[in-house]
Amino acid sequence: MKFLLKKRKHQYYLLVGVLLMVLFFIGYRLITNKITSEAEGLIEVVIKQYAKEKESILQFDFNDFNKFIVDTQKIIESSADLDRSELKNRLLFNSELAFSEENIDVSFVYFFKDNEVFDSYFFGSIDTSKNVLERVKSLEDKSQVFDTVLNLEGKTYYRKIIKHQLQDGTFVVFGYDINLLKYWNYFSQKYSGKGGYVTLTNNKGVCMLHPEIGYIGKHETSFFNKVSLNQVLKNYEQQDYKKKKQVKVAVISEYLNLEVMRYYDVIQVGNSELILITSFPLNIFIKESINNIKQYLLWMSLLALLTFMLILGFSRSQLRSQHLRTLQYEQERKRLAISNEQYQQKNARLQLSQLRKKLNPHFLFNTLNSLHVLIGLDKTMSQQFVLKLSEVYRYLLKDKEANFTTVKEELHFLEQYFFLQKIRFNNSINLSITDKSEGEALLKKIPFLALETLTENAIKHNEITKKNPLFINVLIEKDKIVVSNNYNPRKSKKEKSYGVGLSYLSNFYAFYNVTSFKTEVLDKDFKCYLPLLSK
Repeated sequence: MKFLLKKRKHQYYLLVGVLLMVLFFIGYRLITNKITSEAEGLIEVVIKQYAKEKESILQFDFNDFNKFIVDTQKIIESSADLDRSELKNRLLFNSELAFSEENIDVSFVYFFKDNEVFDSYFFGSIDTSKNVLERVKSLEDKSQVFDTVLNLEGKTYYRKIIKHQLQDGTFVVFGYDINLLKYWNYFSQKYSGKGGYVTLTNNKGVCMLHPEIGYIGKHETSFFNKVSLNQVLKNYEQQDYKKKKQVKVAVISEYLNLEVMRYYDVIQVGNSELILITSFPLNIFIKESINNIKQYLLWMSLLALLTFMLILGFSRSQLRSQHLRTLQYEQERKRLAISNEQYQQKNARLQLSQLRKKLNPHFLFNTLNSLHVLIGLDKTMSQQFVLKLSEVYRYLLKDKEANFTTVKEELHFLEQYFFLQKIRFNNSINLSITDKSEGEALLKKIPFLALETLTENAIKHNEITKKNPLFINVLIEKDKIVVSNNYNPRKSKKEKSYGVGLSYLSNFYAFYNVTSFKTEVLDKDFKCYLPLLSK
């Protein structure tokens, strides 16, 4: 009798299992199409978001390039209240600022009247005067802002020019050349692609940015075979913002030789329009993703079904064991959550330390005092001092990703910073930089403001007099930088110290599990060893 009961019970479990499997396959067929349809919509939303992210990045970068044209327009608008000398000085200052930008190779200012140049100024290694003036003189408008893409001496440039006629009939020409290959290198290193690639053209269809540099500077009609330039621009000019739709089309990419979905957007830069084309491989981003979702759904459903069937046959002791494992998992999850919170707190402290260094009011107070004294003594030097100070604060206010910077950038900033301190202390402080890596270490990474932190600490914590000057040495090796100074501690501390400089560097390297960072006092010298990072 007991045997029959057990047999019926097993038959019941088998019947329930078969019924569950039948219901599973029916439900799977019904919901798969719905889920995959929704997934396609979500994937397309993600793709559009990627495209918008690239649009925002390029919008910011190229409007940043355009700021010198905007500043020049403001200078020219106020030219009626300026004499010729003051107007020239302001334009030259703005031209020099433009040339100081990393991606700008050439900047120029020309004055001409009756088609004859009587005053010209040029920053850079390529003489563009003939090329520029021929183009400007051919323009009929008295005042105009325009841009173009051109090739000079094997390099591709995006040229921005403003031409304006003054009240006395004199024409002023201001412009600069943005090295598109330099910008390509900067963009490709800083912004990694998420499965797709970005192409940028001007409103004539000339390529300005592409993952393959061979396309840059060429008029690529293949981008506009199915979607014309006029169609993209017309869509952008819609007055009703709600009616604007992202232009998209599926094509075969000549670069990838794959079917891609292309999204076309317009970036407004001043009075110019640039065309942004973001391409995503369909097989990778849509078809392959949908197939993966179907497989995941099938496996998850089968696993759920199998788990449910196993639960029917599990004993109470097995259920209790499963419950204990669930408790252990919950405890581990809570432990990981606590660890993550501790990491966030530590990272916040690092960011706070960095913020304090960026906004150091004492440094600004000292530099302004030095400038106040210098203005009365040396006007030329005071002008140079102001330019250096502006470069220092421009660097300080940069938003460095993960607080990384290259050795080359940090050395350049250190030279500007030390120039300001040299004015303050004269010959009582000295800086020497030696590169034993033969340039190999310049593109490696160190913490943002690392060299400035150590230099500031040396100045702040050591007695500095004419008889006992401070000597700071920066030795660059292939895998580290050694910063040392003669150790002569102050007997009394006049400046308040927040104690975050070396702590910031120590926490930074500890966060990346780098143990070779250290400081020591050796043979009456204070030394700090900064490991170089490759990422």
